[in-house]
Parts: sequence; C-alpha cells; structure tokens
Amino acid sequence: MERIKHINKLTLKEMIRNVQLYSGLSDGLVQLPVPDSIKIGSKRFTIPLTMEVFASSICYGQRLFIARKEENDFGSILRVMDGYFYPLVTKKNWDEDKALLFGKKILPLFVKDLYPVAMHLITLVSEMTQREQALLYKEPTKLEKAAGIDKLNVFSELSSLYFLRDILKVTIPEVLLTPYNECLVLFMKAKTEADFQENYNKELQSINKSKTK
Repeated sequence: MERIKHINKLTLKEMIRNVQLYSGLSDGLVQLPVPDSIKIGSKRFTIPLTMEVFASSICYGQRLFIARKEENDFGSILRVMDGYFYPLVTKKNWDEDKALLFGKKILPLFVKDLYPVAMHLITLVSEMTQREQALLYKEPTKLEKAAGIDKLNVFSELSSLYFLRDILKVTIPEVLLTPYNECLVLFMKAKTEADFQENYNKELQSINKSKTK
C-alpha cells in the first residue's frame, strides 16, 4: 500500500498517480501564499504578480493555448504552467506541441509550490479574458441572434487568427508569436472603427429619413 507523503515532499506526479490517496488536499494547497518565484529544473523563475505583467509577457499563441478549458484541475495546472513557462525556461519561441511535452518538467514539482502558483496564474488568465470581454464584446442584435450568430462561436479562434494574419500581413505561425498586447490593441482598433461605422450609418439613415418627410 502506498504511504502518504509529507506535503513538503509530495510532487504533482505522485499526487496524480495516487489521486484517491490525496483527495481533498487540493483545497488546502490553493490557500497557500503565492511565492515570488518557483524552481523549474535548476533555475528559479519569477511569478507575475498582476494581470498586466502577465499579459505583457506572453504572445498570442500562448494566450490561445492557456485559455483553453481542461476537464480537471490537474489538466488546468499543467496547461497554464506549460503555457506560461515553456518560453521562459527553454528560452525558445512559443511552440504549442513542444509546450505540451514540457509538462514532464512540471510533474516533478512539489505541490506545495506548484498549486498556489498555478492557481494564481489561472486567476490572472481569468482576469485577462474578463478584460477582453469588457473591451471587445458586442451584444448581438435581434436580427443576428435570429440568424444564428451563436453558431459562429466555434470558429472564433480561427477567425481571430485570420484577422491578425491579414492586418499584420504575416503568416499564421508569425501571428502566434506576436505579443499578446499588440494583438489586443488591433482588436480594439477594429471594434472602435466598426462601432463608428455603425453609428455613422445610423445617423445618416436618420438624416435621410428626416429629409423625406
């Protein structure tokens, strides 16, 4: 029978392998204070304290990768840790396939360090997506809803990549390496211009109607 390890010696790999043995432990782990840094391999890496710092240090490919949903906490931890730390640790450009393999460097980390860091990063990702919602979301019109605009949501990631490809005049792989904040500004610019055009057309229609009366 597997012996329960002290929390100071318990790794994520061991916790996943004996999930029933350590059930309920995660509730306490997420309450631990977030450290200033975490050791991955032989080096320590600083933890971004705010959403602004986090967003300024990732590329668009990382943003897409990190924000995808996982079925359980372990998957979410590995995804956010792989997504954020892969370029920092390897000093290589973002590569989604290699980032997934990078998880083997996360599995040996002690959960007492890993859990609070991962949960903190997940919170920052949530704050980032909420900011995007506030800046970019537009309520569909009744006509758009009736036409089934919700069915286009499944293609939103692909549409965003095509938009950035065309506006930046680069390839999709190059889009994925573009700083996230630069992409956000381009989305905001496009929304502002679209809102202006819509308002302009409404005003023009109003003026034309008044002239015909």
